[in-house]
This record gives sequence, structure tokens and C-alpha cells, in this order.
Amino acid sequence: MKEQEINFDSLPKAVGLLFEEVKQIKSLILETSSKEAGDRLLTIQETAEFLHVQKQTLYSYVSKGIIPNHKRAGRLYFSKNELIDWIKSGNKRAFDVEKEAQKIISKRKGGSHE
Repeated sequence: MKEQEINFDSLPKAVGLLFEEVKQIKSLILETSSKEAGDRLLTIQETAEFLHVQKQTLYSYVSKGIIPNHKRAGRLYFSKNELIDWIKSGNKRAFDVEKEAQKIISKRKGGSHE
């Protein structure tokens, strides 16, 4: 690769190229470290595609503590192996949420509106 002289006018382009290279390096490091451990870390987008849900649904699961996740530098990552185990174990927490909703409804003043 030919080195170019960086001056004030070419600085935005140089920073953009540097940003892309850092992103690629980070991606390779995450991929390599995951392969070495026999696991793979997924981004929010990859996890949404893997689980066939919307990203907003994933954010909801994370905020409710329903789905296993890892947060690093403000970004969410999901272990593919942990997701597979979570799927296999069944989402028992969803039933708890339903129970809590029924408790709230039964405590509502004014009775039932059925």
C-alpha cells in the first residue's frame, strides 16, 4: 500500500480510512478470540437475525434480564453458545412476567372489564 502524505485537506479521508481499519481489526480480534474459545460473540444485529426477532425486542429482553448478554464499552454482545443454551432451557422467565401481569390486573381497582 502506498503511503500518502497527510495534510489538513486530506485529514478527514485519512481519519475515515483509519476508522474503517480499526473496525476491521476489532472484528477480527473478536472473531478470533471467539473461535479459540469454541464460541462466537454476536452483535445485536447478528443476534436479532439468529433469533428471528426485532432489535427492539432484544433490547427489551436485555432490560428485563431475560436473555444472557455481555456489555463492553457501551456495546452489547451475545455468546452464541449461551443463546443456544438459553433457547434449549426454555424462557421460563416469560411465564413469571405473565404471572406478574395477572397479579397487577387482579389488583386493579374497579373490577374486571371483560
